[in-house]
Amino acid sequence: MKKINRIGLSLLLLLGTMQVFSQEKQPDDLVIARTQLKEASRSYNPAAALKTFIQKASEGNAEAMNAIALIYSKGLGVPVNEALALEWFEKSAQKGYANAYYNMALLYKEGVGGAKKDLDKSLEYAKKAAKAGSLEAYVLWGLIYKEGLGVPQDYKQALNVFEEGATKGSEHCFYAQGYMHYKGFGTKQDYTKAVALFQQAADLDNAMGTYMLGYCYRNGYGVSIDAEKAKFWFTKAADFGLERANAELEQTKPENATPNQALTLSTTLDENVEVISTEFPKKLPKLKQKITKNKISGEYTGNLLRYDWSGQNVLSNTAIQVTIDQKSKDLTGIWIEHEGDSIAFKATIEDKEIAFQDTKIDRFNHYDIPALESYQFKNAKLQIIENHDDIYLVGNLQLFNTKYQENEKPMYIILKRKADKTSTDTTHAIVSKVVIYPNPVASESFKLSFDLKEQTPIAIKIYDFSGNLKYEQNLNTSGIGLQEQMIPFRALKGNYILNLYYNNQVLRTILIKK
Repeated sequence: MKKINRIGLSLLLLLGTMQVFSQEKQPDDLVIARTQLKEASRSYNPAAALKTFIQKASEGNAEAMNAIALIYSKGLGVPVNEALALEWFEKSAQKGYANAYYNMALLYKEGVGGAKKDLDKSLEYAKKAAKAGSLEAYVLWGLIYKEGLGVPQDYKQALNVFEEGATKGSEHCFYAQGYMHYKGFGTKQDYTKAVALFQQAADLDNAMGTYMLGYCYRNGYGVSIDAEKAKFWFTKAADFGLERANAELEQTKPENATPNQALTLSTTLDENVEVISTEFPKKLPKLKQKITKNKISGEYTGNLLRYDWSGQNVLSNTAIQVTIDQKSKDLTGIWIEHEGDSIAFKATIEDKEIAFQDTKIDRFNHYDIPALESYQFKNAKLQIIENHDDIYLVGNLQLFNTKYQENEKPMYIILKRKADKTSTDTTHAIVSKVVIYPNPVASESFKLSFDLKEQTPIAIKIYDFSGNLKYEQNLNTSGIGLQEQMIPFRALKGNYILNLYYNNQVLRTILIKK
């Protein structure tokens, strides 16, 4: 069982999150007792406060029962006693006290404070707390559905909960609603609606709503770009203690550094598009999957374009190299981003999309103090464009943020492969199916395997991406068929190109050294 003091979640430890009293007027002795729990107060006296709360609890006061639970959960003037704290939370909740329901929902969500993690109970208590009047519970309730915590992920249900909480006056639910409209989760993506909701949250002094209002003004999302207004709202958010607001104030360039327009209004994007151009699209097209069977194996170079949530502004353009090995509907390969991470991937060609399996990449976010976040490759919708001897792969790529359990911004890839009839036609090739295992290579050697149809001299050379030769070897082969050989390779972490030479032909594959 996790202990409260071992988890890095201050939300469970602060009076501001674990709720003690309701918004209603309290008896004077309860007000005094609450003051006696504040260390900064001159009247700080947790023992006296506990005595008052025990007296009131004996009279059936649910608020006092909740306060006793908090005292034992935090060890305020008494040894921490999680079992006793949970018992008092339950007593208070049984009397229908909203804050006790909310505290129980938090405990069961995280599995702390003597409560075994139980997401079903967390949802049950969050609902009860909200219906009993806890505004904070609406946020937790909606979050459970947004992130799929113990229930199927349901953006529409999350949005419904946030809307209900906002009608009750929850400033954070106004922000959460805006967040859903801003990204298009559970509803049509709409910057204009998002800005209006962020403004309502900011008017209630919600830190994140205030920050997002500044973010929209800085980037022109739903409002015209206005650096002064952006600075005003970021400064106000920073005054609330929001670190990301300070980070944004220090950033020399906004996220949308080269906007297509000063005011970006959300619009419906064309879907099921068939493209004929290999130019960089200024606005995101949503493509119809169109992949020809056994057509896309090869080595590609190109670009990954990342758009804002509306798909109308290119936020970044990253050079990438991709190696694809296609066997019927199954794809394997290597994905390398310039000055970024490199990964091996697996995917399956389905009727309407390419679905990735167990493929994850780490990348830096924009608006938090620089930190790596992990993203799963979710799916892609690609089309092939043939132009003389050149073959292009173009289309949409969707990543999934594993931390926040939500889709990443829309992306578009443009990849080019120079057609090589000799090396890509494996029907008559002497050497085929070149595989490095494992890849990435974590030790000082790896297994190289390939199929050999007839005896011929084989040699390999390994280069870094600057063209420097790092290793070479003539290989010994045994007969025909599958060939396997351990290759020693002591090198720094990074990306390398392995060339396999035979009969004036070259086969290339990417080697990643971890």
